[in-house]
Amino acid sequence: MSAEVLEPDQYDQWNRFVDNSPQGDVFCYSWWLDAITRSNFKIIAYIKNGEILAGMPLAYDTENRINIPPLTRTLGVLYRSNGSLSLRKRASEERKWLMEILEFINPDDFIQTCTHHNFTDWLPLRWKGLRQTTRYAYIIDYDGITLPDLWSSLNRGRKGTINRANTNGIKVEMSDDFDLVYRFTSLSYERQGLKFRVSFEDLKHLDDNVKKYGNRLILKAVDNTGAIHAVLYIAYNHRSAYALLSGSEACKRKLGGHTLVMWEAVKYFIDKVRYFNFGGSDIENIEAHLRGFGGTLTPYFHIYNEERMLHQNSLRFHLKRIFFHLQGIFRITAKRFSGLLESR
Repeated sequence: MSAEVLEPDQYDQWNRFVDNSPQGDVFCYSWWLDAITRSNFKIIAYIKNGEILAGMPLAYDTENRINIPPLTRTLGVLYRSNGSLSLRKRASEERKWLMEILEFINPDDFIQTCTHHNFTDWLPLRWKGLRQTTRYAYIIDYDGITLPDLWSSLNRGRKGTINRANTNGIKVEMSDDFDLVYRFTSLSYERQGLKFRVSFEDLKHLDDNVKKYGNRLILKAVDNTGAIHAVLYIAYNHRSAYALLSGSEACKRKLGGHTLVMWEAVKYFIDKVRYFNFGGSDIENIEAHLRGFGGTLTPYFHIYNEERMLHQNSLRFHLKRIFFHLQGIFRITAKRFSGLLESR
């Protein structure tokens, strides 16, 4: 019994383990990792008597550092279900397994990962020299929840917007049009003055795999003229659904389609998964919008190498400053050149 790097012929066994692990989300499957990293990943697993007891999928970036890939909400550490053990015995066993797995990880090669919300004991990672920041997501636990309960949990603003969308004749339909997802997601980023950093080709490559395994849902809000108001992309497995990508037409947002499409997704998954994860955001208005759907504010761990993160963030910061100053120089030069032409 020991930890090892899994070979490709063991990935089916790993995927079955993901299915049964309390921390097993769609992002942990070998096929998701293969698609999002272009095959640059490893899976470390602790195996006893041929059974996987724990594992940690590692995604590598373009510099071959362990890093969380785009659109991948959680990776972290996965354990087998140990409900029959006492809390003390389970914690002891899981720590032993994780310490064995961490022997395969050089902290100098580690930048960051995020764990599932029910992973609670990060001490072995701390002892390895890593750090953690608590992040938050809004999550609906469907256990014992009815549709009236879901409606009651919405805040007044979300209810009003949904009613307005219905009054405006907006309906939500399923779609298979991936191009819509990319176009509307890009629109959403543009509205916030940002650029969507995942290329069409990379996102299409990921979607082809998610679609192949039947783990995605695309919803669109349309009016009675056929005009599309909003689009939502959800990745899921039998345990959790994640609202992964969304976007809307800025000129149509007041009509409510962007809220209606999320509400219909929440209703759709009530009898299909245990959790609906809205994610979270550091942007205040986005956070307020997500909060209004009634999910519970739920903490999870961002595990990172402090030195590597500082270096990465510092480099990004200085590159941004260089770009900012170059823009300023260009504006000043253009203005002066224009003044010279006008004086002639």
